Amino acid sequence: MDQKAFFEQAQQIGNEWFKLVTEQTQRFTVALGEAEKLEKRAMAQAVSAIEESGRVAKEALAASEQLSAQWRKSAQESAQRAVELFTPSTTPTATSRKS
Repeated sequence: MDQKAFFEQAQQIGNEWFKLVTEQTQRFTVALGEAEKLEKRAMAQAVSAIEESGRVAKEALAASEQLSAQWRKSAQESAQRAVELFTPSTTPTATSRKS
């Protein structure tokens, strides 16, 4: 093989190598861009889930507070009725006045 043919073949191999490396680099750049999009979407979903969890937790606390207030009110009313039931009345009733 003469020097000119060798040089042309080496140059052709070098050009093909450069082309392959360039194409691979471009594919890698595209893949990184896609990974960035997926990462941003995942982060947005995570933030949304955290915000939703916070909203649900606040609603649960508000419902718990309301339920507790209703329970206290019912307990107080029940205690008051029990006191009234077991406490003798000091005012005469209609039946005791007739006697």
